[in-house]
Amino acid sequence: MVVRTVSTFKWCILFIATLQLTACGEAPAPKQAMLPSVIVNTAHTEEIIPKSEIVGRTRASEDVVIQSQIQGQLLKRTFIEGDDVTAGDLLFEIDPSTYKAELAQQLAVLKQATASRDVAVMNWERGRRLLPDGMISAQDMDELTSRKLTTAAGVVQAEAAVKAAELQLSYTKVYAPISGRISNSKVSTGDIITPQSEMANLVQLQPMWVNFQVAEKKLISAQQDFSKAADQDVKIEDIVIHLRLPNGTMFDEAGYIDFIGNRVDAATGTLPVRATFKNATSLMLPGLFVTLVIESPITENALLIPQAAVQEDQQGRFVMVLNEQDEVQKRLVELGDRFGVDWRVLSGLKDGERIVVEGLQKIRPGIKVNPVEQEVIPFQENAS
Repeated sequence: MVVRTVSTFKWCILFIATLQLTACGEAPAPKQAMLPSVIVNTAHTEEIIPKSEIVGRTRASEDVVIQSQIQGQLLKRTFIEGDDVTAGDLLFEIDPSTYKAELAQQLAVLKQATASRDVAVMNWERGRRLLPDGMISAQDMDELTSRKLTTAAGVVQAEAAVKAAELQLSYTKVYAPISGRISNSKVSTGDIITPQSEMANLVQLQPMWVNFQVAEKKLISAQQDFSKAADQDVKIEDIVIHLRLPNGTMFDEAGYIDFIGNRVDAATGTLPVRATFKNATSLMLPGLFVTLVIESPITENALLIPQAAVQEDQQGRFVMVLNEQDEVQKRLVELGDRFGVDWRVLSGLKDGERIVVEGLQKIRPGIKVNPVEQEVIPFQENAS
């Protein structure tokens, strides 16, 4: 029993001594804080085809209001509302009875005038033969000549009246002046139609125009670009224009610019421009709001960065840049157009600089980070 007590006592003394030595020694060094890991991307210069997007509105290349030229009762409508019609198709018939009667009357007047002219010509011929022998006076001959000229003028006048009556009669049938899609009828069978009454509307869908406005700033830049590319023989017709429809899909035809205004609107600071599309399937209708995607015929070198790297505050857009010591710096940037998932950098960043694209919420300017290079995933830009 004594031996056990002594042994236990020795172990207690040893344990206390160990505690005292530990307490008197130096404390273990604290673990170093781990640096926040961030995903970085290197800003790079690529050859691009500059694009710009502008909202425009479709407009029919021909927009005709069908109007009556005469007054009368509408007898018939011969088209299906909203259908496509061909130039020359009969659209409306107006009661022609009044105009047929007028034509018949004018034809009778013409016959009378022709008869009077023929008699005057015969009398003039007779007087011309008698005048040398003194069988008729000069005064009588003058009267015969005057009668001949007057009746001839009467015939011309009667012929003009007949043509006018024929023209009025032709207006009783209204034909399509162009090929296109017709609206609903503005008049009904049995209505009394008056001159200039709107009867229907006809629009030509092929080709289709798209009107849009170009800001004066972009206009000057485009003109300067074309001046620089003068040696490349670039023309306005070389500009490729694609179209995004209201549902977000891309129109399957490319268009071209066929009109540029000659004056900048002082109120809006824009220049009117028009693009033309064949619209072979007649998919586009007048009045649609569409987005034109305009490709420049001149390629450029541009500094690109991912959109995910861009932030914005009261000072403007900025990115987080890493220096050679992997320290974070805030850098204000001026951005241009978007290309796929990248922004074009106009100023504030240089080619080859590293920017943070993921982990932005964990960092602030001045701290050091553990950068991990972003894995590049091929991206195929769509037509937008």
